[in-house]
Amino acid sequence: KGGVMSNTRPFDRRRPGARGFQTALPVLLAVVAWLGVASCNGGTSEPGPSLIGTWDLIGFTDAGVAAATTGTAVFRADGTFSIDGTITFPGEPTEAIAVDGTFQQSGNSVDLTIGADAATWTLGFSDSEVVLTEVEPPPANTITLRRRQ
Repeated sequence: KGGVMSNTRPFDRRRPGARGFQTALPVLLAVVAWLGVASCNGGTSEPGPSLIGTWDLIGFTDAGVAAATTGTAVFRADGTFSIDGTITFPGEPTEAIAVDGTFQQSGNSVDLTIGADAATWTLGFSDSEVVLTEVEPPPANTITLRRRQ
């Protein structure tokens, strides 16, 4: 699969003069109840911590560069997700983000797809947060979400 944050896409920090979050976040998450099992058409395929539900977008890194983020990620039981918010990389103007896609979670791994772009991310659950780390050479892109109360 071609990763959603591969270095051949626009908005990737690995390319000179490019930005990263708009292309990576769409595959996420904007991504949430902790123990949910989704339908067979999408979502989760195993019981355990799940992305299904509503999350606050609290962090993003692209090629090791951290951005200030705000927004909401919603992962639905039908295997669809949306992320709406803003992102600001150091020294750059704030950008609005609004993305929709599909996801397939299996244990601590999730495939996120936006249009023709897809990427696999590992999931690190803790208390009320989850960190999605893109499966790619270091420094890997990350998305941090906090479960909405």
